[in-house]
Amino acid sequence: MRMKTSFLLSLLLLAAPAAAAVAVGERVPAFTARTADVSAAEPKTTELDSQKISKPTVLFVLGTTCGATNAYVDRVRELEEAYAGKGVDFVYVYPNRTDSSETKIKYHKEKGLKGPIIDAEGGAVAKALGAQRTTEAFVIGKDGTLLYHGAVDDNKDDPSAVKNRYVAAALDEHLAGKPVTTARSNVSA
Repeated sequence: MRMKTSFLLSLLLLAAPAAAAVAVGERVPAFTARTADVSAAEPKTTELDSQKISKPTVLFVLGTTCGATNAYVDRVRELEEAYAGKGVDFVYVYPNRTDSSETKIKYHKEKGLKGPIIDAEGGAVAKALGAQRTTEAFVIGKDGTLLYHGAVDDNKDDPSAVKNRYVAAALDEHLAGKPVTTARSNVSA
């Protein structure tokens, strides 16, 4: 099983051209990447084609040892639990080459994240999106347009002090057929 998982995850990234950061309101850049559903007993791989996104999708760029990721991971899991049943896909991009595939899978499972992962060796998918660090969120509309790029919310360090839940607000507005009010926010290190 360990060898099969390693082999599958070593093939995860098919192609992702280097590109400048995508602007909010534009279609996400063209890339295809293998995703792995590691929440199943046997990992299942599928292909994510950024040009064929047909439902709201949130891509989170995470790092297993990143302080921001570890500060946000419970809120990220809560977002997934709240919105997956509303037809929103969640995909997790792990770009750090210093983490093994096994480390990424273990972290993902331990934190209770259910969406598939992209083990983006070299960070090609993160680069295609214009990600600068972990943790960054990209909310993509059902037409493949970037609706929001930035932080999960406005207070990485203190969940009780959050005033603006950026990802949740973007999803709520999009699902209600409204324009996204806050399309960008700063991502803290």
